[in-house]
Amino acid sequence: MPQQISVRVPATSANLGCAFDCAALALSLYLNVHVTPRSDNVVTVKYRGVTPERIPTDASNLIARTISDTLREWQHFRGFDLEIENQIPVGVGLGSSAAAIVAALAVCHWMADETLSDEQLLSMATRLEGHPDNAAAAWHGGFTVALQDRGRVFAMSCPVPDSVELVLVVPDYALPTEEAREVLPAQYSRQDAVYNLQRAVLLAAQFFSGKVDCCRTLFDDRWHQPYRSPLVPGLADVLALKHPDLLGVVLSGAGPSVLAFARDSAPAIGELIRQTLAGHGVQSEVYRLAADNLGAKNWNIPAEV
Repeated sequence: MPQQISVRVPATSANLGCAFDCAALALSLYLNVHVTPRSDNVVTVKYRGVTPERIPTDASNLIARTISDTLREWQHFRGFDLEIENQIPVGVGLGSSAAAIVAALAVCHWMADETLSDEQLLSMATRLEGHPDNAAAAWHGGFTVALQDRGRVFAMSCPVPDSVELVLVVPDYALPTEEAREVLPAQYSRQDAVYNLQRAVLLAAQFFSGKVDCCRTLFDDRWHQPYRSPLVPGLADVLALKHPDLLGVVLSGAGPSVLAFARDSAPAIGELIRQTLAGHGVQSEVYRLAADNLGAKNWNIPAEV
C-alpha cells in the first residue's frame, strides 16, 4: 500500500440538454484527494477549496464516509487522514457528489489492494449516486454516454476536440438535485420522447465522430429544462440567447449552473449569460474551461511519500 494515495477527479456536466440521465461531459475543474492510511481507526478530514460552508469536515463527509463504508464492506478496517483540495462548487449541477464518490472508490482500490474494473467501479458509484452519467464521465473523461441495467453500468467515452470552447456560468446559490427531480413528470408523450431521442443520438454521433459542428437544435430539450426553469431564475432567457459563435447552451445537470458551447468569443458569451442572469437578480461567476479528456481513470496517481 502506498504511504499516501492521491486522486484527481474532474467536474462533470450531465444531461447536456437532450441527453437526460445518459450523457455527460468532464470539465477542467478538479477535486484533489490525498489519503494517508493510519494504523488506528481514527478518521480526520481537512478541507481547502470552494463553498467550504457546504462541506463537513468530520466522518460524515461524503468522501470519508464512502471510504469507510467501502473498506468495511471489504473487511478492511483502518483509519486515515483525508485532505481535500476542491475546485468544484457543491450543489450547483457540476457532479460534485459523483466526483466525491469516484474519488473515494479509487482510494479504496489502493488502500485495500482490490482490483476494480471500469464496470465494477461505475456500478458501485451508481448504486451510491443513483444515476450513472456523472460518475461515468468523471471516471472516463471526455464526452461519455452510459446506461444502467440490473445493477450493471456500461459506458463509452470519446475525447472532446480542442475546437469546442466551453463557458460555465455558476449562480451564487445551490439547488438540491432531489428538489430539481421532484418537478419532473412521471411520464412523457411519444412526441417528446422522440424529440429528445433524435437529438441525443445525433449529438453523441457528432462527438464520437470527432467533428463537432453542433447546431442549436441539438441541445433542445423537452424532458427536464422546461420543468426546471421556474427553479432557476433567468434560465428560459439564457436558453433563448443568440450569438454568432454560440453553438448551444444548456442547464448543467440539475442546475442552477449553465454550460455554453462556443466556436469562438467565449468571454463575450460568458458575459452575455452573466448579464442575463443578473437581470433576474442572480449573481454568478463565469469560468472559461476546457474539456477534461483524461478522467479520474488516467489522473489516478498513488504516490510514495
